[in-house]
Amino acid sequence: MEITIAIFSLLIAWFTYRKTFHAKSREEIENFVTHYRATQAMSRKVQQKLKDYANNTPGGWDRQIFNDVTFRQYLSMIERSYESNLSDKLLQDALEGKPSKNLLVSMTKDLETQLSELTKLYIEFDR
Repeated sequence: MEITIAIFSLLIAWFTYRKTFHAKSREEIENFVTHYRATQAMSRKVQQKLKDYANNTPGGWDRQIFNDVTFRQYLSMIERSYESNLSDKLLQDALEGKPSKNLLVSMTKDLETQLSELTKLYIEFDR
């Protein structure tokens, strides 16, 4: 009888541990996907703003947006970054890889930072 209780207790402890530390909740996945989609959308908006500015400003493509970085170079970098870091395929692959709860939280924080920086840039060119 004691052995049965001990085994049952170990099973409960194991399930509790797995649920607490290894299970990803629907909320973390939805939060990650929401931030991913918002960052994708903001990146596209920033790309369009940069294109509009460069097209509507004489010599805009060759103007510097940062020290030694032209609009042409910066837009090219953002487009490459979008394709490698914000593509739908990458999102699909990330979710199929069944990331842990901790990894989802970490990736979401990274997306929050990226979204914040893109938003600042968008606002700067929206003036």
